[in-house]
Amino acid sequence: MIHIKEAYLHILDGINETKILSENELEVEGDIHDYIEKHISVFFEQLDIFKENLKPEDRVQKLLESSGDFKTFSLEIADVFFELMKRSEDIKPCDLMCLYFEHEDREFVGILKLNLRTSYIHYVETTEQKITNRIIKQHATLPFKTQKVEEGFLIDLESQELLVKDKLVTLDGNKCRYVQEDVLGLRAGVSTKKAIDTVTKAAEKVIQKYHDQDYVKQAKVREFINEQLDEKSTIDLDSVVYQCFETQAEREDYKSEIQAKGVDTTAIEVNENQKKKIKRTQKIKTASGVEITLPYEYVARAENMEIVNHPDGTISINLNNLGEIL
Repeated sequence: MIHIKEAYLHILDGINETKILSENELEVEGDIHDYIEKHISVFFEQLDIFKENLKPEDRVQKLLESSGDFKTFSLEIADVFFELMKRSEDIKPCDLMCLYFEHEDREFVGILKLNLRTSYIHYVETTEQKITNRIIKQHATLPFKTQKVEEGFLIDLESQELLVKDKLVTLDGNKCRYVQEDVLGLRAGVSTKKAIDTVTKAAEKVIQKYHDQDYVKQAKVREFINEQLDEKSTIDLDSVVYQCFETQAEREDYKSEIQAKGVDTTAIEVNENQKKKIKRTQKIKTASGVEITLPYEYVARAENMEIVNHPDGTISINLNNLGEIL
């Protein structure tokens, strides 16, 4: 259950240079509370979140301390977003939802950028005492309750943990993660999803080098990493290195790949909801357009799948131990 203590909604449109800041709190009850609660809950569950612990010298921490109250903070952070939006067409017009809330007995500050979308609605027009029903385009509709927030951040005020959902945009001609770098003043980092993908793709690259296109070995690595995340909520890179690679050359190449990407595997941590979002299937594509999607745990058993290369250059894929057809 999420208890919203304060909420402000600010309208920002950098393209048309429109800024309408709310001077009063947003009334949060009934369906409106459910709408906001759903967006907060989904934010916690996403894998493409960058995590960081706030430091006293960080820009957003200083802003929180200097603002004095949450309303002032919401106005100041809205100004920061608006000035950046005027410098980039990639940052969409939005309603900036600024929240001070309690979740699982902990207090949070949340800034959710609700990007405006275009939709169509009916419009009833009366002319000469006759009714005409028309369809018109509505340019300022909020995201659906089920849609993910594309940009924003949450701050756990007790632990000082920061969760950031970001987007790569062109700002003054340069590509950047603008929420991390320009709103919050942090060094750009990678999301949990990106870090997990890097660890697994680096393994696949090394396997490709030493074992050609060995789907069994690739699936074994993926399955081992997923097991670690399920059991420990983190990744022990040393275990991956020594359990998944047979030779010292493979192990050294793998560690070099990880280092080259600059991923800190000790910082990878997932919660119970995020575990449900972890990829657990492997897709095999063929030149004929056939795609097969199989669970990693199935492909990781060599006796389950056999790839046969024929003299004419074609291949066959034999699948065994499938059980009954449902």
